[in-house]
Amino acid sequence: MQGRDIAAHRMGTPGGRVVLIMGVIHGDEAKGMEVTKLLRTMPTPKGVDLWLIDTMNPDGSAAFTRGNANQVDLNRNFELGWSYIPKSTQHRQHSGEAPADQPETRAVQRFLFDIEPALVLWFHQDANVITINGARRELPAAYGRLVGLGTGNVACSQMCTGTASTFANSLPGATSFLVELPGSAKVTPAMIQTHANAILTIAVM
Repeated sequence: MQGRDIAAHRMGTPGGRVVLIMGVIHGDEAKGMEVTKLLRTMPTPKGVDLWLIDTMNPDGSAAFTRGNANQVDLNRNFELGWSYIPKSTQHRQHSGEAPADQPETRAVQRFLFDIEPALVLWFHQDANVITINGARRELPAAYGRLVGLGTGNVACSQMCTGTASTFANSLPGATSFLVELPGSAKVTPAMIQTHANAILTIAVM
């Protein structure tokens, strides 16, 4: 798009249980990146093959916009369950013109197929909730207890179509769920630490 890379940092035990943490998918929901950056400074539990991506939307992160440089909401662009949402001045959830027609989406889809994660967390804001999804639903439930967040669904003002976590949950045995942080002004360093600790706890459950 604009020449910015999507960087994946690998830590822990190659060949171990594969865990992927996505800090940012919507560029204006940036606090999850603080969790991935903190995790890079912390010891990874033995037996965990940990992958950390600060942002899958580097152009949106640079511009602090929800969508990418094409104004596409990448969390409406994954190929599984995709439906068309046109551009509109009333919302910011344009799906793209076809399933996975954005390079960021294609790159992350390929990456998910390559690493075959057992556990994937996607950070968002500002719903302040954990979603319960995936093959092992006890994991997001435990995560919610560890960080003090309730569980529930996150409403889509348009259609919940072509979402990243739904795509990840289609992989065999995967548990993928959303972590919705509160608004940025309410996210403290202590909260970031709590989330990082919780990730390392459920990574070995």
